[in-house]
Amino acid sequence: MARRTAQAVLLMGVACAGMALPYARALAQPQHVVLGPANTQAHLYAKTAVTSIEGSFEQLKGNLTYNPEDQSCHVELSMAVQSLKVGSSALRGIMLSGIMLDGDDHPSMTFVGDCKPTIRQGKPHTQLVGQLSMRGQTHPLTFDVAMHFTGNTLTQIQSDATFDQRQWGVSTLLHTVDPMVRTQTLINLGPSPACPPATPR
Repeated sequence: MARRTAQAVLLMGVACAGMALPYARALAQPQHVVLGPANTQAHLYAKTAVTSIEGSFEQLKGNLTYNPEDQSCHVELSMAVQSLKVGSSALRGIMLSGIMLDGDDHPSMTFVGDCKPTIRQGKPHTQLVGQLSMRGQTHPLTFDVAMHFTGNTLTQIQSDATFDQRQWGVSTLLHTVDPMVRTQTLINLGPSPACPPATPR
């Protein structure tokens, strides 16, 4: 019985090793990921004269192409403006109104960009440089990117940016809303479904 158990464990180990090799090779190739609510979060953070506002888009879609060799990437992400979730229905109504995000006439916000390696304080750094389309206007927007790894496996891409919403024609409601808005996008990448990742030697 012990011998059969040992043989079974050995066969499982050989099988996982055999599956891990093509998977490791696959990781060296550009990875294509379909983005959606299951693996992507898009947040907005704003301030008014009396409170802070945190919102998130419940409906979004897009694509990510990531090359692990040089950590380059291309992102296309579209968010349904009417799916914005904030603290209260009254606040949501104001944010979706014609003088703010204008969800009726401009139902989507879209970002398209590419990862660009830079050097910051002598250390390698990645920026996501692209264009944000909102309220029928398109302007440049650059995100700071943090890539989070578990071992040697990329598990999350975090992108943060701050922009002046007045560039896109968003009202500050007679200066009661801070024109500077922070946005954060989190893209979660799942591990290999076959076997646990091998321990690096």
